[in-house]
Amino acid sequence: MMDYFIGIDLGGTNIKAVVVDREGTLIFKKQAPTMATLGIDHVIQQIAKLIIECSKYKSHIKGAGVTVPGVLNLQDGMVELMPNFPHQWKGVRLKEKLEHATSLPIYLLNDARAAAFGEKKFGSGRPYEHFVCMVIGTGVGGGIVSNGVLLMGSRGVAGEIGHQVVDPKGPECGCGNAGCLETMASGPAISAEAIRYIKQGIPTKMRDLVNGDLNQVTPEIVNEAAEHGDRSAITILENTAATICRAILNVIAILNPEAIILGGGVGQSDFLINKITDQLHHKKILFPASLGSVQIVKAHFNHLAGSIGAAAWTMDNLTREQKELTIN
Repeated sequence: MMDYFIGIDLGGTNIKAVVVDREGTLIFKKQAPTMATLGIDHVIQQIAKLIIECSKYKSHIKGAGVTVPGVLNLQDGMVELMPNFPHQWKGVRLKEKLEHATSLPIYLLNDARAAAFGEKKFGSGRPYEHFVCMVIGTGVGGGIVSNGVLLMGSRGVAGEIGHQVVDPKGPECGCGNAGCLETMASGPAISAEAIRYIKQGIPTKMRDLVNGDLNQVTPEIVNEAAEHGDRSAITILENTAATICRAILNVIAILNPEAIILGGGVGQSDFLINKITDQLHHKKILFPASLGSVQIVKAHFNHLAGSIGAAAWTMDNLTREQKELTIN
């Protein structure tokens, strides 16, 4: 009988749920609004409800993984920081609460680390033993795989690529530093730069695409204008690519990966990936070939990356625990 695993991706707007088998095949998916302003208990109830619905859809569910967009104490199954959520999540024993509500084993993981793990198990990371996954969207997160294993670090937060400083004179970041990659190259940063162009009266297709409504400006609008040859949009994405390249070079210098996998709503833009590849390779600012070439690879998973990664994390942990029980 086939085993199945649930993956839950907790986001600020929606909670995404999937059921996958051991091959990573997507069996079922569903989402629900987070409604985080209604309080911590409400969000936990929403997660538990999705897990229970997934459990009813398929028998032989072995467990559920849940991503958190913040810092976790993995040993205690507790949230330490959720900077973009309302209310004080610090100290919330999320694992314990969800196990009590669902009667299933629950495994927590940071959302970007989950995306990296999912790419290794079922996606673009399968050919590589050493890679770094950069998830560029509303924020910038990351995950590091070395010798085929997800690196966690001393406290489970290894891979916070978005909080490396790429410009000391840049804007202040929510983490307290100035000029972090997240403040310079995330979706909101791209949108803010596009709005600045439009407000300054610079000729651009971006204005027409949103009919002058600045609230409708998104990275997707910038990308669409760039693909149609809009010089202003192209400049914004070229500058974004240059910033991301600085971060990638730092990562390469420290970790010596085989590949950089780019994911997230912004990171999966073909136009942006081409600009990054061009700047890294054709301008020859990478290390000499004798130190090993580095591939720039598009992530396989898009908006389901976190939930599929969470399901894969659950499968991996349950398999390991079963082996340990067998040995003992």
